[in-house]
Amino acid sequence: MCSRHEHVQAVVARLNAGEHIAEVKLGGSLIGKTGIADVVKPLKENTHVRHVDLASNGLNEFGATQIAQVLKLSNGLRSLTLDDNSIKSAGAEELAKALHVNSHLHTLHLSCNRIDDAGCRRMAQALTVNKTVHTLYLDRNNAGDEFGLEMGKTMLINKTLRMLDLADNDIQATGAIGLAKALCNNGTLTCLNLSRNNMGNEGACEMARMLKENTTLQHLAMSWNTISDPGAHDLANVLKENNTLEVLDMADNRISSAGATHLARALDVNCGMKALMLSGNGIAGPGAQEIALALHTNDTLEDLQVAWNCIVEHGAKALADALCVNTRLTSLDMSANGIGKEGASHVARAIANNSTLKALHVHGNVLKEDGPKHIARALATNNVLELLDLDGNEIGQNNIKDIADALKVNCCLQTLKVARNKINDVGAWELAEALKVNRTLTCLDLTRNNIEEVGATELHEAMHVNNTLRELHLSYNKIKETGAAAVASAIGVNTTLHTLKLADNDISDQGALRIAEALARNSTMHTVDLLGNQLSKKVEDMLDKIMRTSCAYVTIPSEFQVALCMGLHARLGEDANCWIRILDESLVMMVIESSTVAASRRFHF
Repeated sequence: MCSRHEHVQAVVARLNAGEHIAEVKLGGSLIGKTGIADVVKPLKENTHVRHVDLASNGLNEFGATQIAQVLKLSNGLRSLTLDDNSIKSAGAEELAKALHVNSHLHTLHLSCNRIDDAGCRRMAQALTVNKTVHTLYLDRNNAGDEFGLEMGKTMLINKTLRMLDLADNDIQATGAIGLAKALCNNGTLTCLNLSRNNMGNEGACEMARMLKENTTLQHLAMSWNTISDPGAHDLANVLKENNTLEVLDMADNRISSAGATHLARALDVNCGMKALMLSGNGIAGPGAQEIALALHTNDTLEDLQVAWNCIVEHGAKALADALCVNTRLTSLDMSANGIGKEGASHVARAIANNSTLKALHVHGNVLKEDGPKHIARALATNNVLELLDLDGNEIGQNNIKDIADALKVNCCLQTLKVARNKINDVGAWELAEALKVNRTLTCLDLTRNNIEEVGATELHEAMHVNNTLRELHLSYNKIKETGAAAVASAIGVNTTLHTLKLADNDISDQGALRIAEALARNSTMHTVDLLGNQLSKKVEDMLDKIMRTSCAYVTIPSEFQVALCMGLHARLGEDANCWIRILDESLVMMVIESSTVAASRRFHF
């Protein structure tokens, strides 16, 4: 019997026994319409379940009808995930009927379900009656303008919905206008995702008019909507006055340097915007220079994304100049912009001088030889940057040494991405040597680097010593059976690594078996990816069973220990007689530090 079916049966047995299971996670378990009845029956009777995940199970309309019966009876279920089940409009109709009577569900995921416009309209109508659902995902379906108009009517009545995801549908200008007009008078929705529709400038301009009136919307996503400079112009004018909107996603539209200039002038005076996404437009160097100029005075923007805009070295220099004086921005994405080694020297200058930037993405910029050297020198002295993305920059096995040497002295970088850089086994050895002394890096991405058995063996030796790395990505290399055996040996002794990605590595059944044996002994690994290794079904089932029938126990990281302790003080310490005040703080910290979190395991094959 397939281990996935065994896992489903085990969960069903526990539910039937009345166990206190708050979360039922059965996503991707091959339940199908024939097996859903066995799952539904105990869900109707077990009153302890709060969250159910049945995504990607081939449930179709019949399964949705069964789940609808649970919703009609349940007074405990809070969150339901049915993504990717092809429930279509018939299934959505049954769920909508259930929402008329359910008064406890607050989150519903219906992404990628082939629900047409009529089915989506039925869900909108249900929300005029339902008073508890505050988060609804209807992205990647087939909603159109009629649904947009219907949802607009709903938003005039509904006072509970706070998050609505309608991305990747077919809502054009008419539907977008209907939503925008309704939101002028809505005071509860805080997040709206309309990405990958086709509203154009007409819909964007109406959204801009809405933002003049609306005072609650904080997150608005309109990427991939064929919006050009006129739409950007209207939005920019509104942003000079609106200080409620915190996140604006305008990525992958048709905004040129002129539209970017309008948005830059808005940033000069706006004091509410925290994130601006402009990747995949055409702002070019002049547009980047205008945005950079605004960063000299703006003190609220924390996240700026301008990847894929052909800003070249001139735009990179302007942004670097801004980073030398800006003290608010914490994340910058300037990937795939052709900045070259000259732009990299400016980026390095910013890394050396900036005191707040924590995440920097510069992948796909063809930095080649001198570029990585400049960045490595800056990285050696930087004590703020936590994530550095250098994927796809043709670094090579010789230049990775500079990055590795920087890691030996850097004391703050947590994530390093150097995928697709042809570093080979020599580069893997350099990084392995760095891992033996580095004590801050928690994630290393070495995907697609031509690393073979020797490189994997070197990394295995580092993992015997390193006790901070949590994620290692080695997919699309060639570590084969010998490398897999080395990795398995590391898994057997390492107690901090929790995610290991080894997809497409020519690993044989024997190599996979060694990994399986190590996982059976390991108690911290919770995610393993072995996709594309042509393993036999027997070995796949064995690995799947190990991952599904055991938990990974992970110690709470120190930064979260402190945050949790302070959170307890803030929340429970108001009363002078509260137990948290009576206990000595050191004792509280000792209790927290000794605690572990049990996490379910995931195996991808």
